Amino acid sequence: MKRLVTVFSLLLVAMLLSVQSFAQSKKNLMIEDTYEAPVGRLFNEAAYFKGNTYLNEYTNVIVINKAAKGPTAQTLRLYTNRQLILTTDVSTGREDIEKIGAVRGVVNKIFKGATSSHWRHTTRGFYSVKRIEGPNYRSGESKFKMPYAMFFNEKRGLAVHQVPPDLSGGESAGEAMLGQRASSGCVRVHKNTIYQIHATVVAADRGHIPVLDTKTGQPLRDQYGQVRYERGYKTLVIVEEY
Repeated sequence: MKRLVTVFSLLLVAMLLSVQSFAQSKKNLMIEDTYEAPVGRLFNEAAYFKGNTYLNEYTNVIVINKAAKGPTAQTLRLYTNRQLILTTDVSTGREDIEKIGAVRGVVNKIFKGATSSHWRHTTRGFYSVKRIEGPNYRSGESKFKMPYAMFFNEKRGLAVHQVPPDLSGGESAGEAMLGQRASSGCVRVHKNTIYQIHATVVAADRGHIPVLDTKTGQPLRDQYGQVRYERGYKTLVIVEEY
């Protein structure tokens, strides 16, 4: 009996240590990047429509509300030259930690999926599109399909893209979650809508764009106080949460 009590006690201690370890690793992972904007409205639609904001120097503005609840939660709005072109439901990051153990990490590396624990987080802020991919693009890490990916935060590997057709349960399972948080951080869009967004971004192409502060959306300035410009895609992605 004493041996059983000892074994049970050791198992209980091991479980408590495991829970504490996971809680600490979760806390370490869930740290917002220094460039991330605060919670709240970031897009001033009235100023944009009037044309008196630096956002108007972009041909397209894509506004995503990553909130879990609310009338505009989990939606994407596409504006082109001060006109609202479309509004559609999306799925942003789950905002939780996906725990990947050693065994699962090896399996995922051989097949598909993330190889280490990570925060399934969609970063808030102002981001110009950095890279555009086509219909057959796959994630470099997970190998999942990311059709029509438009990357806006390459540090985090975040993009606006079609719901992956190779999700567990099939594409329809991912589409059924649109309007709810469901991704690993990217912004998922229905297959019937993504092509229009992608084509609009491609059509705008690259050009001379102001370099914006990712937290505030205000232009960065050089040592002489002049607005900094660079050549880049003329599409801005704004991720807000309210």
